[in-house]
Amino acid sequence: MSANLPLDGVLVADFTRVLAGPLCSQLLADAGARVIKVEEPLRGDETRRWGPPFVDGVSAYFLSINRNKESLALDLKADGEIARKLIERADIVLDNFLPRQRVALLGDVRAINPRAVHCSISGFDSDTPDANTSGYDLLAQAGAGLMAITGEADGEPMKVGVALSDVLTAHHAFGAVCAALVARERTGEGASIEVSLFSATLASLVNVAQSALMRGNEAQRYGNAHPSIVPYQVFHGSDRAFALGAGTDRHYEQLCEQVLDRADLARDERFRTNAGRVQHREELVALLDAIFRQREAHEWVERCKHAAVPASLVQGVKEALESEAGRALVVETEHARIGRYRTVRNPVKLDGERLPVRSGAPELGQDTERILAELNARSRS
Repeated sequence: MSANLPLDGVLVADFTRVLAGPLCSQLLADAGARVIKVEEPLRGDETRRWGPPFVDGVSAYFLSINRNKESLALDLKADGEIARKLIERADIVLDNFLPRQRVALLGDVRAINPRAVHCSISGFDSDTPDANTSGYDLLAQAGAGLMAITGEADGEPMKVGVALSDVLTAHHAFGAVCAALVARERTGEGASIEVSLFSATLASLVNVAQSALMRGNEAQRYGNAHPSIVPYQVFHGSDRAFALGAGTDRHYEQLCEQVLDRADLARDERFRTNAGRVQHREELVALLDAIFRQREAHEWVERCKHAAVPASLVQGVKEALESEAGRALVVETEHARIGRYRTVRNPVKLDGERLPVRSGAPELGQDTERILAELNARSRS
């Protein structure tokens, strides 16, 4: 399938590091683009040093977001002309420099290559007072409101357990870049794109942000519950936790009648509609909690599935990876130093097939000589 990937023949000059940018370029690479990852010669991407865990000095963090790429070790201050040659050939240029650094290190990308799709990933939008402030996922989750709505209702604000602001930004950038490539087919012109962690996170609050605008009230934390749907939360069986998502009135009826054998709860006027269930949340949740604690969680999940009521065990990450559904996403690939290793592949299927992992994450500078030869260039660093 690798010969028929959507972005075959597209060249990406990737000047990003850490997470949002490298994840965006990995998505482009997964779709078939050739990604040349430009790294500082002695240090490389910061995530090469983020751990543990390490395997023979190789960071699991780095491995997770840099597959299917080549590594070019380049000192941008000493070798700006080589960077310019790469930009001249590139279809896509990615960077996550601060605005004041970007021009000094790369020059005017669109002036160098008018057909290039240039995407800059930043902490904050360039037309805001914080434009030259470094962006970090923790700060984006805090500043954009995600942390304030995450965690128990009576607890402290809580960040999500993965760097979700970075991940959301990467996906927004990937979509924008692909859209700009389509537009270039019509116009012949590239585009200048800007995506910030703050804006991507705030825009991703979707219904919570819309509710805050409509009501004029601050959004609240609901822990593992939902502000607008009941029952839609985590419950406990006699042994472990499971998630129940009775998102419609029909789901609630099926839950009561086919799973709980409590048709009376479906007929109760307090709980018959979702609006009523939200109003009487505490009473209903207490009733359901008492019932659910009488049997093991897997038993409730199986009964729910049989009745077409959405439910799942709350699994650990290792448990999820080892599940039947999770195993389909785990694939082996190769690294120059550590050999074969397992990684989580792209979740997208194209024409019924998984996108291939063509190569593992690169060693620092492993492709430098070959790429310099292609560019007919010699490094000063």
